[in-house]
This record gives sequence, C-alpha cells and structure tokens, in this order.
Amino acid sequence: EYSIVEFFDENDGYKCGYCKSKTSAFSQGMWAHCMNTEDYQALIDRGWRRSGSYCYKPTMHKTCCPQYTIRCDANAFKISKSKKKVAKRMRQFLLNGDFTPTGQEDLDKWKLHCDKNNNGETSIYQVPANQSIKVGDVSTSNTETLPSEPTSSQFTCATQELPKEPNIDTDLVVGADPSKPPCKKAKQIRLERRKNKLLQQGMVGSFPGKNPKVKCKQQQQAKSLNEFLPHLDSPVDAKHGLEVRLVRSSPPSVEFESSKVESHNLYTKYQTTIHKDKREDCNMKQWMRFLVDSPLNPGTEGPAHGYGSYHNQYWLDGKLVAVGVVDILPSCVSSVYLYYDPDYGFLSFGSYSAISEISFVQRLSITHPNIKYYYLGFYIQSCPKMRYKGAYHPSYLLCPESYEWVPVEKCEAALKEKPYARLNVLNDAVDNDGIVTSLNTVRCLYKHTIILYGKYKMHRNREGNRTAENEDPRVREYAQLVGRSCAERMLLYRS
Repeated sequence: EYSIVEFFDENDGYKCGYCKSKTSAFSQGMWAHCMNTEDYQALIDRGWRRSGSYCYKPTMHKTCCPQYTIRCDANAFKISKSKKKVAKRMRQFLLNGDFTPTGQEDLDKWKLHCDKNNNGETSIYQVPANQSIKVGDVSTSNTETLPSEPTSSQFTCATQELPKEPNIDTDLVVGADPSKPPCKKAKQIRLERRKNKLLQQGMVGSFPGKNPKVKCKQQQQAKSLNEFLPHLDSPVDAKHGLEVRLVRSSPPSVEFESSKVESHNLYTKYQTTIHKDKREDCNMKQWMRFLVDSPLNPGTEGPAHGYGSYHNQYWLDGKLVAVGVVDILPSCVSSVYLYYDPDYGFLSFGSYSAISEISFVQRLSITHPNIKYYYLGFYIQSCPKMRYKGAYHPSYLLCPESYEWVPVEKCEAALKEKPYARLNVLNDAVDNDGIVTSLNTVRCLYKHTIILYGKYKMHRNREGNRTAENEDPRVREYAQLVGRSCAERMLLYRS
C-alpha cells in the first residue's frame, strides 16, 4: 500500500494556459508510480494536483498566474439563484423538451441545438413572449414569416394624417380610474399571494416582508439540494431521460470499457470545438494518459464504490453527453475535469455537474461523515474562467504559506491587489508539517528495498559513490513540498 514517487526539479518557465505568456509559468512535479488515497488527500491539502499520474504543484510566488486550491463545504452549501436557474432549465428540458433562454448566449446555443436536431432544416424557435431577441436572430419556416427588411407598409405613415395633439384645455387628465383598484407593484402582489397561500395551509407564524406579521405553526423547510436536481426524481412521463452513472476508470470497470470509445469521441468533439485543439492531439493515447490513467490505489475501505478514480457519466436518452472525471478520497470528492457535447451547451453542464457532484458528496457523508468537501481544482483571481469557482458558497482557499483554509470572501481584496498573497493574515501561523529538521527519516525505495534516506547515503558511500551528499538539497525540497508526514510515509525512488 506504499506510494512510490519520483521527484523532479522545478520546471523551466513554460507557456501559461491562462494568460498565454510563453515562459512565465513555473511548477514542481513528481511522477506517481502508485499512490494510496490517504497520501493524495494530504498532497492536495498542500496545493498539489494530478494530471493522469503526474502530480504538480505551482511555484506560487514565482508563476504568473498563482493557482490556489479551492474547496466547498458540501454539507453547508447554499445554492444560488443562478444555479437554481440552471437546475430549473434542465428540469424544463427533461419534462417537455422546452428551453427558456436567459440571454443571447443561451439563445445561440439553443438555436444551434435545434438546427442540428432538424438535420439542417429551418425551424421555429419557441421563445417566451417576454424574451427580448432580435428578429435577425430567428430562423423561420414557410408557415410563419418575420420581416428581415423594411416593407412598404412601414413607410405608409408618412402620407397619412398624423394623430391630433391633445388639447390641454379640453382633454383633462384626471389620473387613475377611481372605479378600479389601485395598481400594485409585482413584489407586493407576490408577497400577498404567498401570505394567502400560507393562511390556506393553516400556517400561522412570522411572515417575511413588510406586511403585518402573521403567526405560523411551523417554519417552511428549505428545499434540499437533491430536490433541485431533476435526474434524481424525473417523472415517468418526462419527454427526456437523464441518467448519471458513476463508473470506475482505474482500474477500468466493465461499464467503463463498454463506453470507452464513445467517451473518447465525446472528449475529442469537446476539445476541438470548445478549446480549438487539433484532432491529432486528442487521440486515444493522449486521452488515456490525461483522464483515464490514475496512480490511486482503490484500497478496501471507503464508501460502497470504494476510493479512487471515476468517470461520472451523464446519459441523455441513451446518449453520452457529458463526463465528469472525479477522485473519491477520504475527506472529499475532487473534480479533475469535465467535458461535454457542445450541441448541448445550452444545458450548462459545467454548472449542473458541479451541483450534482456536491449533492453526491452530501449523500456520501451520510454513511462516511469524513467525506464532506468538494474540491473544484484551482482558483485564479486574475482569470475570469477560473474565478467563477468562488461562487459555490461556502468556499475556502488554501493559504500557500500556512496551508490553512481561508474563506474566499476574506481573500478577494488581497488577491485583487496582487496575484500572490499570504491568505492567512495571522503572522504566527506557520506550516509545521513543512519544517524538516532531519532528512534521515525520509523514506526511500532503492534497489527494490525500502530504506531511510540516512541509511541510503551510507550504502552509496560504501559503494564508493560520493554523489549522495549532493542529493540533500533536492531531497530537502521534496520533503518540504510534500510535507514531513508524507515524506516519512511515501517512498521516494532513488536510482
């Protein structure tokens, strides 16, 4: 059950995937030949992440776009209005196949989906009456026409007699019709409607709002997160069916193998469409190395599925439309990557999969209370595409110096001033696990033998190899980065 790793020196500057600078990104890395989930949990709590079997840690004070580990307390998660809208749109689509765009971007995605489902034929996009769109944005059929250019009827008003201006003396404006009830604001109407509903249900309690207080028998219970997710309670007569399957990817399960080709094709479509990658760069080998291979040893403990690496597959009417790559660890579910079918971009699978995985953590915590966090990867204040992760409340960022968790709200001001900052403002907080007083207790693997670093050097000296002394700086850096606890448990490969 030992973790076996090879540690590498810090990389030279390489191209940043966020700001696109050519030589301004820096990180340290190590290759994990195998790793137990306890050690990997400790590593991600020190700012490490994995890509396949390669583990890396950004050099925070040096890299151009510092990447802070972010996690959400799943059991305390409060779904925001925007995320409720995502779940509502998914429910609306599953129940009756309809979709209500909330902006031009949503409308464009919905139009693209309709075009592809109609095999390129023109179609009518059903948009609510209160939806503001441009006429030029709507395709039409032969049965319904919308003018794309001005018609002659639009110019007839120039030859017609203009309306008569009102006579101030005779056409007196007397205001609202006194015989009709006074107008009310929409908010007031909603409050009164809710008040009447509570009274009909026999509730007598404190009613929110500016209206007089009404006494309630009981407080209304807030909806659980599961109630917002339509795939968990989809009715039988729904027009579409969404099924989420958790399949083990390493070692591969039968379910994973049966969907392997389809999953890789989906990944290729996503990368070439969304990220504009070349198709030859998305081959099966690259996909396997990036999102399938994993050093994590499942072990025998943990939830029913077991710890380790999985693919969370989203099947819509029997078609694979999204895949969330996750690791289930002793304290969390860690999100690795997500790819989805761009034809279904209007369903916002990025947000929907996140709240779905938070719900998954909540369900796991019932039987395994230690699993209570959802790790969203890295948070980058200077990158809008990565800053959205702070919207999942409550979320915390990992301080790169004390390795303690700090609420996102308390970090934003410091990170706006400069990309790198000590997030824990308490100066006396130190990284105790990063204090390495002796290298003799670092555990190594040398010639298929588990040996402490101090004895390893003695062996090398006896063999007449005096270069062992020169390894001290690298081994010390390794122990400080992974932490003393991991350095004394994991096996550092020496050749």
